[in-house]
Amino acid sequence: MIHKHAVLLLGLVTCLACGSVCGQTSTVVEPPGTGGQPGGGKIGQLGDPAPPLTVLEWIKGKPVRIRPGTNFYAIVFCPLSRANHFAITNLSSLQQKYRDKGLITVVISEEAPEQVRQFVQLNGADMDFTIASDDYAGRTLRDFQLPFRQNRVPQAYVVSQEGKVLWFGHPLTDGMGWVVDEIASGRYDLEQTKKDMLSRDQLQEYLALARQLNSQAEQAGRILLSLRTNDAPALCDLAFKIATDPYIEKRDAALAAAPLDRAAQLSSTNSTDIALDRAILLFQTGQQEAGLAAAKNALAAAQNDDDKRQISTNIRAMEARLAAQKNSETNHANGANVPVDKPKP
Repeated sequence: MIHKHAVLLLGLVTCLACGSVCGQTSTVVEPPGTGGQPGGGKIGQLGDPAPPLTVLEWIKGKPVRIRPGTNFYAIVFCPLSRANHFAITNLSSLQQKYRDKGLITVVISEEAPEQVRQFVQLNGADMDFTIASDDYAGRTLRDFQLPFRQNRVPQAYVVSQEGKVLWFGHPLTDGMGWVVDEIASGRYDLEQTKKDMLSRDQLQEYLALARQLNSQAEQAGRILLSLRTNDAPALCDLAFKIATDPYIEKRDAALAAAPLDRAAQLSSTNSTDIALDRAILLFQTGQQEAGLAAAKNALAAAQNDDDKRQISTNIRAMEARLAAQKNSETNHANGANVPVDKPKP
């Protein structure tokens, strides 16, 4: 499973551009007759059958057909040549971890087969998943995106052993690893996943307002806080997203702290998660030294190896960012004629 804290801070160090697997977003081309609205027909629901994979060419691995059986699928749409090492490593790790449970991970690129083939020749040893080049019209991408009213890339879909769509979202930041783990372990709950995705969409609406510095953002955030008041993981997720969304120029630190305070009152909450979220909030809101110190305190208090590994990963990432900033500031002070692009908190 891909841990949210590792996704954020490792991404900052490895230039995971604006939270995107491939460093860009694109829009699905609408077919004639939709009136410019995504999906001219029935709105897709979780549990609906997945469309077929109508790719132009299979570049790496055996051709994949979605059909009932023992396998389930993580299908990732991404311009492969823009994928960075962090994204490739995490997708490979996901495939390796759940291969014996029947997972088949497929990355589909809209780029021409020759371009994808060249990228695979250079990086194929690190890519432990199937790779395909989509139809020139992006037909497979369109067939998946339009029913679910989606228009961003990268985008991923998880498909069950019965060939039904069980989840969709960003392949690194929206919880794909968690869903794959739930399916592999037999714990997946369709109705709960629908509720979780609705909560995720409500959070995205808040983030969109916050990115625009919209005056309604604070009210929307307070509504989210009230809706999640007894859900400790959702409270922590709210705080984490406010603290880390790369498009927000002015973060509402008070709003982000409130769900952590509430989560601390709930007995079901992992105190280590709260401590690390508080450290990240400090670090991302201009108090970087204090954030690093808080992360080290969280490490000292951590009780299990998994928590210690996650915190240690973040500490290393924080230290790397601070070192890079100090190096840039030193170069600037010495009059080095190089552009300085300091990371925004």
